[in-house]
Amino acid sequence: MNLLTVNVKALRINLRKKLIEEVEETIARETSIKIYVNDNHLVTLLASPSQLKELAIGWLLSQGIIKSVDEISEVKVEEDTVKIKCASKIETRIKLARASKIPKLIVKSKYKVKAEEILRSVDMLNRLSKVFKVTGGTHSAAIFEDGKLVAFAEDVSRHSTVDKAIGIAALRKADFSKSILVSSGRQPAGMVLKAAHVGIPIVASIAAPLDSGVEVAKKTGITLIGFVRRQRMNIYSNPERVEVEFKDD
Repeated sequence: MNLLTVNVKALRINLRKKLIEEVEETIARETSIKIYVNDNHLVTLLASPSQLKELAIGWLLSQGIIKSVDEISEVKVEEDTVKIKCASKIETRIKLARASKIPKLIVKSKYKVKAEEILRSVDMLNRLSKVFKVTGGTHSAAIFEDGKLVAFAEDVSRHSTVDKAIGIAALRKADFSKSILVSSGRQPAGMVLKAAHVGIPIVASIAAPLDSGVEVAKKTGITLIGFVRRQRMNIYSNPERVEVEFKDD
Protein backbone atom coordinates (compact mmCIF):
# COMPACT_ATOMS: atom_id res chain seq x y z
CA MET A 1 0.00 0.00 0.00
CA ASN A 2 3.00 2.34 0.42
CA LEU A 3 3.14 2.81 -3.37
CA LEU A 4 -0.43 4.07 -3.33
CA THR A 5 -0.37 6.30 -0.24
CA VAL A 6 1.74 8.92 1.51
CA ASN A 7 1.53 10.44 4.98
CA VAL A 8 1.15 14.21 5.29
CA LYS A 9 0.56 16.64 8.15
CA ALA A 10 -2.80 18.41 8.33
CA LEU A 11 -4.52 20.87 10.62
CA ARG A 12 -7.75 19.28 11.83
CA ILE A 13 -10.51 21.65 12.93
CA ASN A 14 -13.53 20.33 14.84
CA LEU A 15 -16.10 23.08 15.43
CA ARG A 16 -18.36 20.85 17.51
CA LYS A 17 -15.57 19.98 19.94
CA LYS A 18 -13.97 23.46 19.61
CA LEU A 19 -10.70 21.72 18.81
CA ILE A 20 -7.74 22.50 16.53
CA GLU A 21 -4.94 19.96 16.31
CA GLU A 22 -2.13 18.92 14.00
CA VAL A 23 -2.51 15.34 12.79
CA GLU A 24 -0.84 12.99 10.35
CA GLU A 25 -3.14 11.85 7.55
CA THR A 26 -2.74 9.10 4.96
CA ILE A 27 -3.65 10.29 1.47
CA ALA A 28 -3.64 8.66 -1.97
CA ARG A 29 -0.77 9.25 -4.39
CA GLU A 30 -1.15 10.38 -8.00
CA THR A 31 1.47 10.11 -10.75
CA SER A 32 1.71 11.00 -14.45
CA ILE A 33 1.98 7.74 -16.40
CA LYS A 34 3.22 7.95 -20.00
CA ILE A 35 2.19 5.26 -22.48
CA TYR A 36 4.14 4.63 -25.68
CA VAL A 37 3.17 2.25 -28.49
CA ASN A 38 5.76 1.34 -31.12
CA ASP A 39 7.94 4.22 -29.83
CA ASN A 40 5.15 6.79 -30.25
CA HIS A 41 3.80 8.63 -27.22
CA LEU A 42 0.05 8.08 -27.14
CA VAL A 43 -1.18 9.45 -23.82
CA THR A 44 -0.24 10.59 -20.35
CA LEU A 45 -2.61 9.40 -17.65
CA LEU A 46 -2.91 10.66 -14.10
CA ALA A 47 -3.16 7.50 -12.01
CA SER A 48 -2.01 5.65 -8.92
CA PRO A 49 1.57 4.36 -9.38
CA SER A 50 0.76 0.64 -9.41
CA GLN A 51 -0.22 -2.07 -11.92
CA LEU A 52 1.15 0.09 -14.75
CA LYS A 53 1.40 -2.79 -17.23
CA GLU A 54 -2.24 -3.65 -16.61
CA LEU A 55 -3.22 0.02 -16.85
CA ALA A 56 -1.57 0.45 -20.24
CA ILE A 57 -2.99 -2.75 -21.69
CA GLY A 58 -6.44 -2.01 -20.33
CA TRP A 59 -6.35 1.53 -21.73
CA LEU A 60 -5.40 0.26 -25.19
CA LEU A 61 -8.23 -2.28 -25.07
CA SER A 62 -10.80 0.15 -23.70
CA GLN A 63 -9.98 2.68 -26.44
CA GLY A 64 -10.30 0.09 -29.20
CA ILE A 65 -6.64 0.52 -30.17
CA ILE A 66 -5.96 -3.18 -29.69
CA LYS A 67 -8.52 -5.96 -29.89
CA SER A 68 -6.64 -8.54 -27.84
CA VAL A 69 -3.50 -8.90 -25.74
CA ASP A 70 -2.31 -11.28 -28.48
CA GLU A 71 -1.55 -8.19 -30.58
CA ILE A 72 1.11 -7.17 -28.05
CA SER A 73 4.62 -8.53 -28.51
CA GLU A 74 6.42 -6.70 -25.67
CA VAL A 75 5.69 -4.57 -22.60
CA LYS A 76 8.36 -2.66 -20.67
CA VAL A 77 7.66 -0.64 -17.52
CA GLU A 78 10.32 1.96 -16.69
CA GLU A 79 9.38 3.97 -13.60
CA ASP A 80 6.41 6.09 -14.75
CA THR A 81 6.60 5.04 -18.41
CA VAL A 82 5.11 2.01 -20.18
CA LYS A 83 6.49 1.06 -23.59
CA ILE A 84 4.49 -1.39 -25.67
CA LYS A 85 5.33 -3.07 -28.93
CA CYS A 86 2.49 -4.29 -31.11
CA ALA A 87 3.06 -6.89 -33.77
CA SER A 88 0.10 -5.76 -35.84
CA LYS A 89 -0.29 -2.41 -37.55
CA ILE A 90 -2.63 -0.32 -35.42
CA GLU A 91 -2.01 3.17 -36.80
CA THR A 92 -5.55 3.41 -38.20
CA ARG A 93 -7.09 2.58 -34.85
CA ILE A 94 -4.85 5.14 -33.12
CA LYS A 95 -5.99 7.84 -35.57
CA LEU A 96 -9.64 6.94 -34.96
CA ALA A 97 -9.14 7.07 -31.18
CA ARG A 98 -7.38 10.45 -31.39
CA ALA A 99 -10.17 11.82 -33.58
CA SER A 100 -12.76 10.50 -31.11
CA LYS A 101 -14.41 8.64 -33.97
CA ILE A 102 -16.43 5.88 -32.38
CA PRO A 103 -17.06 2.77 -34.47
CA LYS A 104 -20.43 1.10 -34.25
CA LEU A 105 -20.12 -1.18 -31.24
CA ILE A 106 -22.84 -3.67 -30.42
CA VAL A 107 -22.53 -6.03 -27.46
CA LYS A 108 -24.64 -9.04 -28.42
CA SER A 109 -23.95 -11.26 -25.42
CA LYS A 110 -27.01 -13.04 -24.02
CA TYR A 111 -25.34 -13.50 -20.63
CA LYS A 112 -27.76 -13.06 -17.72
CA VAL A 113 -27.30 -12.67 -13.97
CA LYS A 114 -29.53 -12.61 -10.95
CA ALA A 115 -30.03 -9.31 -9.16
CA GLU A 116 -28.61 -10.90 -6.00
CA GLU A 117 -25.35 -11.60 -7.81
CA ILE A 118 -24.96 -7.93 -8.70
CA LEU A 119 -25.50 -6.99 -5.06
CA ARG A 120 -22.91 -9.57 -3.95
CA SER A 121 -20.43 -8.24 -6.50
CA VAL A 122 -20.76 -4.69 -5.19
CA ASP A 123 -20.45 -5.93 -1.60
CA MET A 124 -17.18 -7.65 -2.52
CA LEU A 125 -15.96 -4.51 -4.30
CA ASN A 126 -16.53 -2.53 -1.12
CA ARG A 127 -14.77 -5.12 1.03
CA LEU A 128 -11.71 -5.18 -1.23
CA SER A 129 -11.36 -1.39 -1.41
CA LYS A 130 -8.73 -1.14 1.32
CA VAL A 131 -6.95 1.95 0.06
CA PHE A 132 -10.24 3.84 -0.07
CA LYS A 133 -10.95 2.88 3.53
CA VAL A 134 -7.63 4.38 4.58
CA THR A 135 -7.61 7.49 2.37
CA GLY A 136 -11.13 8.11 1.05
CA GLY A 137 -9.38 9.18 -2.15
CA THR A 138 -9.59 6.25 -4.57
CA HIS A 139 -12.06 4.53 -6.86
CA SER A 140 -12.33 0.79 -7.35
CA ALA A 141 -13.41 -1.57 -10.10
CA ALA A 142 -13.79 -5.32 -10.45
CA ILE A 143 -14.66 -7.80 -13.17
CA PHE A 144 -16.55 -10.98 -12.42
CA GLU A 145 -16.49 -13.71 -15.04
CA ASP A 146 -19.49 -16.02 -14.73
CA GLY A 147 -19.77 -15.08 -11.05
CA LYS A 148 -16.06 -15.45 -10.25
CA LEU A 149 -13.80 -12.49 -9.41
CA VAL A 150 -11.06 -12.27 -12.05
CA ALA A 151 -9.85 -8.68 -11.60
CA PHE A 152 -9.81 -5.95 -8.98
CA ALA A 153 -8.09 -2.56 -8.97
CA GLU A 154 -8.02 0.69 -7.03
CA ASP A 155 -6.89 4.01 -8.43
CA VAL A 156 -7.26 7.73 -7.84
CA SER A 157 -8.90 7.94 -11.30
CA ARG A 158 -12.24 6.23 -11.91
CA HIS A 159 -11.23 5.80 -15.55
CA SER A 160 -7.85 4.28 -14.76
CA THR A 161 -9.26 1.87 -12.21
CA VAL A 162 -11.56 0.44 -14.90
CA ASP A 163 -8.66 0.28 -17.37
CA LYS A 164 -6.57 -1.61 -14.80
CA ALA A 165 -9.37 -4.10 -14.14
CA ILE A 166 -9.80 -4.67 -17.88
CA GLY A 167 -6.05 -5.14 -18.30
CA ILE A 168 -5.86 -7.64 -15.44
CA ALA A 169 -8.82 -9.62 -16.76
CA ALA A 170 -7.46 -9.63 -20.32
CA LEU A 171 -4.08 -10.96 -19.18
CA ARG A 172 -5.96 -13.71 -17.35
CA LYS A 173 -7.81 -14.55 -20.59
CA ALA A 174 -11.22 -13.79 -19.10
CA ASP A 175 -14.29 -14.23 -21.29
CA PHE A 176 -15.63 -10.68 -21.35
CA SER A 177 -18.89 -11.79 -22.98
CA LYS A 178 -19.79 -13.58 -19.73
CA SER A 179 -18.60 -10.87 -17.38
CA ILE A 180 -19.86 -8.02 -15.21
CA LEU A 181 -17.91 -4.80 -14.71
CA VAL A 182 -18.55 -3.32 -11.27
CA SER A 183 -17.19 0.06 -10.22
CA SER A 184 -17.55 2.87 -7.72
CA GLY A 185 -17.55 5.78 -10.17
CA ARG A 186 -20.11 7.74 -12.17
CA GLN A 187 -20.97 6.34 -15.61
CA PRO A 188 -20.67 8.86 -18.45
CA ALA A 189 -20.29 7.82 -22.09
CA GLY A 190 -16.54 7.27 -21.86
CA MET A 191 -16.86 4.79 -19.01
CA VAL A 192 -19.58 2.76 -20.74
CA LEU A 193 -17.59 2.73 -23.98
CA LYS A 194 -14.71 1.02 -22.18
CA ALA A 195 -16.98 -1.95 -21.55
CA ALA A 196 -18.37 -1.83 -25.09
CA HIS A 197 -14.90 -1.98 -26.67
CA VAL A 198 -14.08 -5.26 -24.90
CA GLY A 199 -17.60 -6.72 -25.11
CA ILE A 200 -18.67 -6.65 -21.46
CA PRO A 201 -22.50 -6.84 -21.47
CA ILE A 202 -23.30 -5.66 -17.93
CA VAL A 203 -21.96 -2.58 -16.16
CA ALA A 204 -22.96 -1.87 -12.55
CA SER A 205 -21.95 1.01 -10.33
CA ILE A 206 -22.46 2.22 -6.81
CA ALA A 207 -22.73 5.72 -8.26
CA ALA A 208 -25.02 7.44 -10.75
CA PRO A 209 -25.06 7.28 -14.53
CA LEU A 210 -24.96 10.40 -16.71
CA ASP A 211 -27.30 10.93 -19.64
CA SER A 212 -24.44 10.32 -22.07
CA GLY A 213 -23.72 6.99 -20.39
CA VAL A 214 -27.34 5.87 -20.65
CA GLU A 215 -27.46 6.87 -24.32
CA VAL A 216 -24.29 4.94 -25.15
CA ALA A 217 -25.48 1.90 -23.17
CA LYS A 218 -28.70 1.82 -25.20
CA LYS A 219 -26.86 2.21 -28.51
CA THR A 220 -24.25 -0.44 -27.74
CA GLY A 221 -26.57 -2.99 -26.14
CA ILE A 222 -25.06 -2.78 -22.67
CA THR A 223 -27.07 -3.30 -19.51
CA LEU A 224 -26.27 -0.25 -17.38
CA ILE A 225 -27.07 -0.37 -13.67
CA GLY A 226 -26.57 2.41 -11.14
CA PHE A 227 -27.11 3.15 -7.46
CA VAL A 228 -26.41 -0.46 -6.46
CA ARG A 229 -26.71 -0.13 -2.71
CA ARG A 230 -28.07 -2.35 0.03
CA GLN A 231 -30.97 -4.21 -1.64
CA ARG A 232 -31.62 -1.70 -4.42
CA MET A 233 -30.49 -0.80 -7.93
CA ASN A 234 -31.69 1.11 -10.98
CA ILE A 235 -31.46 -0.45 -14.45
CA TYR A 236 -31.24 2.15 -17.21
CA SER A 237 -30.90 0.01 -20.33
CA ASN A 238 -31.41 -3.55 -21.57
CA PRO A 239 -32.93 -4.90 -18.32
CA GLU A 240 -33.55 -8.35 -19.81
CA ARG A 241 -30.09 -9.49 -18.65
CA VAL A 242 -31.03 -9.11 -14.98
CA GLU A 243 -33.20 -11.80 -13.44
CA VAL A 244 -35.24 -10.63 -10.47
CA GLU A 245 -36.61 -13.05 -7.89
CA PHE A 246 -38.45 -11.80 -4.83
CA LYS A 247 -38.10 -14.01 -1.76
CA ASP A 248 -40.69 -14.34 0.96
CA ASP A 249 -39.64 -12.97 4.36
